[in-house]
Amino acid sequence: MSDGKVFMINTVSRIGYGIMVIAIPYYIPSHLAALVGVVLSAYPIAEALVSIPVGLMANRFKANYLVSIGVLVMSVSAVLFTVSNNWVTLTILHGVMGVAAALMTVPLLTLVAYRRIKLGLGYGGFFSTYFAGYIIGIGVSGLMQRLISNSVEAARVSMIIAAVTFLITLPIALMLKGERNAKAPSRPRLRRSALTLFPLWLGIMIMLGIAFTLPTGLTTHLNISGAYVALIYVSAALVLALGMMMFGALVDRIGAVRTIIIGLIGLVLIIGIAYLAVSGEISISSAIIPLAPSVLLASALVPSIYAYIGYRIEEGSEGLIMGVYNVPTAVGIAIGNLLGGFSVSHLGLGLTVTSAALVLALSMLLTALLWVIQDARSHINQPT
Repeated sequence: MSDGKVFMINTVSRIGYGIMVIAIPYYIPSHLAALVGVVLSAYPIAEALVSIPVGLMANRFKANYLVSIGVLVMSVSAVLFTVSNNWVTLTILHGVMGVAAALMTVPLLTLVAYRRIKLGLGYGGFFSTYFAGYIIGIGVSGLMQRLISNSVEAARVSMIIAAVTFLITLPIALMLKGERNAKAPSRPRLRRSALTLFPLWLGIMIMLGIAFTLPTGLTTHLNISGAYVALIYVSAALVLALGMMMFGALVDRIGAVRTIIIGLIGLVLIIGIAYLAVSGEISISSAIIPLAPSVLLASALVPSIYAYIGYRIEEGSEGLIMGVYNVPTAVGIAIGNLLGGFSVSHLGLGLTVTSAALVLALSMLLTALLWVIQDARSHINQPT
């Protein structure tokens, strides 16, 4: 399996996703603005519903078939988006895009799991290109909005660019190689040790969804310009992308668990600094200085969690486990969007950050509980 092909498809396809994230809301008529959330939520819901079935298929079929189908469905759906502004049609199309996303993402994650060595570097590279692609895509879509005065026309052009972007990956997808070991068990199994970090990963994704809702509150409640907020978020994404690659390599040297602890320290620092900033204890400008290294530390979480999972997957179950963990990725962000959107508009920024802290605390508690149970069972099963 060539990591280069996986990372290339991941980068280019995420550029397409980034373009669409900005473009899609412009298709909803202003008098139906409240339905933007409905249209956007169709994607993660559909992706979550099909992730496990796609994971099972990834264990049985070659990745190039599944990824290529996902690319084609995504491209066609993006083109169809340009011919309608009916919110029901758009919701269905966005749901179809969620299915296509699962067909692309789960097999690619599975291919990384097949390598069985240096999984920290493998998943660090995967998620680093993931964030890098999003940054470029958001920039392209934002540029279209600046160059074309009519926002809807700019969105249409952006969706056509996104469709072409996805199609660019098709020849690479067709060349993908890598499939499960023929000697591996034919029936995939969920090993308990591979599910230990499920609550933590869900909590992190909910927090990410909450983070996506903060820009509106920062501009409204703290009178910070949208451009400044965008600069902060793009800078944070760049730090995350670089940090994931760096800490991915570190995972393979010091182990996944130690690297997870480093990431959790960074995440706790981010929450503390964010609370001080939104409560007025420190200025946003002053918060940026300690936030940068904290975000860098937090970037350790993603490659270390996936490496921990990958090293504990039973051969023949790689696709299933990657599908299972793609469910909280999609659902968690959707829950975070809903929780953050309600909290920012009704409770204020301070309580929104507090809710993120409670989510983290609960996910860590549940993960620790599963860890203790797993450790106790492993001791019981040891021969005396």
